[in-house]
Amino acid sequence: MDVSLPDSPHFRNLVAIVFGLTAGAIVVGSVEAVGHELYPALTELDFDDETQMEQVLFEAPASAFLWVIAAWALGICSGCLVAGVIGASQGTFCCVVLGAIFVFMAVTMLSEIPAPRWFVFFGLLTLVPGGIAGWWLSQKTLDRLRRAG
Repeated sequence: MDVSLPDSPHFRNLVAIVFGLTAGAIVVGSVEAVGHELYPALTELDFDDETQMEQVLFEAPASAFLWVIAAWALGICSGCLVAGVIGASQGTFCCVVLGAIFVFMAVTMLSEIPAPRWFVFFGLLTLVPGGIAGWWLSQKTLDRLRRAG
């Protein structure tokens, strides 16, 4: 059974971005779930009580935030890897669009939740090398697939 995408680059880009977002969301959710297992107090937050949120988030250990930063970096990396491979010749475009979506989601989340400034800075900064690493891995994967086939 041959599974291939239509020749339309727009459709292929759309599929690549959707699959990249899906892969990235799965990775972010999985890594953050591990972090929540290690720091369960953060899962019991009442998101409607700003005072409680500020108190818990500003008293949380830095390592709890590092799990979130790692989740974002690994999520955008895996998302760009998937989008870049599926996007093939337009993989770079797919990775840029996917990266912009990830940044938008992170900024939206950070604007809603009070967080330490160092977390905001490093959380957003980490998205750039994570996205570049995913794009680079997608290009290496495509090169290997082209040589093998």
